[in-house]
Amino acid sequence: MSSLFEITNDLQMLYEMATDPECDPRELDDTIEGTLGALEIKAGGYANVIKTLEMEQDQAKKLAQEFTRKATVRENSIKRMKAALLQSMEQLGMAELPAGDFIFKVQKNGGKEPLVIDDPTAVPDNLTKVTIEPDKDKIREYLKDNTCDWAHIEPRGKHIVIK
Repeated sequence: MSSLFEITNDLQMLYEMATDPECDPRELDDTIEGTLGALEIKAGGYANVIKTLEMEQDQAKKLAQEFTRKATVRENSIKRMKAALLQSMEQLGMAELPAGDFIFKVQKNGGKEPLVIDDPTAVPDNLTKVTIEPDKDKIREYLKDNTCDWAHIEPRGKHIVIK
């Protein structure tokens, strides 16, 4: 069986045959039927593979969600247990706690000290930063009636739907 690439090339050659005034119409009809039939068979095979891949993709996403949920549950359990140990050790004034093959140690977190801004409106201007970004909706509206050299609208892409 021909590849999709070969079938596409055959159809392009058929177009050239159809635009040739010296081409025999019966030969063209027979060739078109055979090539379109091959394209339909190939597209049907593609559809079967695509549908199978979509089902497997859905299953993989569901499994990933389940594993993410399990990881989150375990992460929360670890945090809760460590917090309970930290609270007990601090309450008892312990910097270290030997536990069989393990040793728990209380240690300060790294990085900068946490900063809490109680009233963002009271922060002086020289201690703020402003971020400017293009308003794409306004630019799109502007480009409906105007042209410019700093932006343009591209046509939407296309995709295949299998029914």
